[in-house]
Amino acid sequence: MKKSLLSVVSLVGLLLAACGGSEYDAEIEEVIDLYKNDDTAMMWMDEEQVTRENADISVYEGGRYIRIGFFDLEDEEKTVRYEFYEKNGDSYEWLPRMNQTDDRLGLIDREPDYHERQSLVH
Repeated sequence: MKKSLLSVVSLVGLLLAACGGSEYDAEIEEVIDLYKNDDTAMMWMDEEQVTRENADISVYEGGRYIRIGFFDLEDEEKTVRYEFYEKNGDSYEWLPRMNQTDDRLGLIDREPDYHERQSLVH
């Protein structure tokens, strides 16, 4: 009985781990919400495009920095406009003067701790 119960618990744990996201899920969701509430960022995107399923996300330095970009579905090239956020205390703040062409911290040249690039939403 103990063996079968242990097997079931192990199987359930394995399934939950396989279906789970990253250790940075809460941080990524916070940054997506910040992006959605930023009028300047949103002038480039429609709200339905600003989803995790339509994103290219990189996390650096254990979650201190997050680079996030959303695919522009109206652009035939499907280009991504990236923004950078930095953890400040318990929350994230947008990093001004940081984008794909002006990466003053050199984050793009570093290996991210976590990266996810979702498929394009159709």
